Amino acid sequence: MKLQQSLLELAQLKRYVFILCGNRLLNPILEKHQEELEKEGFLELPGVDEVIEKDLLRPDLNPPNGMYFPVPIAREKKTGEELKPEVINRFHYDFIMVNDQQQWSLKNKPISGRILEFFQSHLNYELETGRYFVEYFSESRWDKCYLECDVSPMLALSVSYEKHNFKMLLNNGKEDQTKESVLMMDDQERCFLKSHTHGTVMLADAPRYEILKHLEDSGQDLVINGQSIPILNAQPQ
Repeated sequence: MKLQQSLLELAQLKRYVFILCGNRLLNPILEKHQEELEKEGFLELPGVDEVIEKDLLRPDLNPPNGMYFPVPIAREKKTGEELKPEVINRFHYDFIMVNDQQQWSLKNKPISGRILEFFQSHLNYELETGRYFVEYFSESRWDKCYLECDVSPMLALSVSYEKHNFKMLLNNGKEDQTKESVLMMDDQERCFLKSHTHGTVMLADAPRYEILKHLEDSGQDLVINGQSIPILNAQPQ
């Protein structure tokens, strides 16, 4: 119980825990991941609970936002090394940042070209944490990194309206559909849809233009196939 509460407190501080289990990074805040980690005994390793429940919450260490690896941190403590910010930071991943213009960066360095295309093709959404993430196989194991976003990084490249739902082809190559027939628009006239499994999705320019052809004169609704679809103000991420 204390472990779960600590994980939730860390999440509120935008700090997450990753533990390598097999060849995959698991986050114990997720129920399925926690069950797997408990089964394999990783949460019982000496000092891991103390790192999660105390050290990563210590105000004097002031760990930055991002992802942490408690197993090697606990191992360092076991050798007698004093736990200082520089020790914790050796086992820390920064978030991938996505700004309001959907520009990606890591450690203040822009991500573009083939690397951006690669990351976008491995982009996904975690319902439990409400975070977008990139996960891909690197060398001998899977790597994973959460995103910190000012706007959704998920883009609908094409959109169709069928059986009272929008269906979308996304920039990660997957398909999804909306939870409900509602379009959201922000003050820059960018359009968004709420998907079943990929969070909020921004419409690329081409599908946005096609959708807005169905805009009523009032500007408050779309009419597609005789059905009225409300337009709501998009909320910030």
